[in-house]
Amino acid sequence: MKKIFNTVFENSIRVLLILHTHKKPISCDMLSIIDFMTIYGKTLGIAEIDLNGYNSFAFCEYTVRRAIIKDSVKSLVLQNLISVEENKNGFCYYINKNGEMFVDSLNTKYKNDYIKLLQYSLNFIKRKKEKTLISYINNVANNGGIYE
Repeated sequence: MKKIFNTVFENSIRVLLILHTHKKPISCDMLSIIDFMTIYGKTLGIAEIDLNGYNSFAFCEYTVRRAIIKDSVKSLVLQNLISVEENKNGFCYYINKNGEMFVDSLNTKYKNDYIKLLQYSLNFIKRKKEKTLISYINNVANNGGIYE
């Protein structure tokens, strides 16, 4: 049986949903942060639920998820679903017309649930730097999480 969870494919879908919703070029590290915050919103104290339920190993996953997101971004660029630009923040990625058409073709509860929780993450990260957000995640992890 093939693995479907925590794969490049699954993460690619979420990267496309982030870029589709955010509408601005984002670095690979920021994509990882936003995705992690969206999946573990309640644990991080920014949403009412954790998308995939509570996971006592959530913070251990961050490094692995970050690596998979990088592979997902590479795959999406090669598939011509996202494009890359270089700016003051380094290489940043944005969804292109092909990616938008793909996202528009998705009609699932998971897409809708993810985008709903993504709004909390995007609101939380406004005007915050990557370093500040990583520190926030680390502080919550060091305090045992906010999950009730």
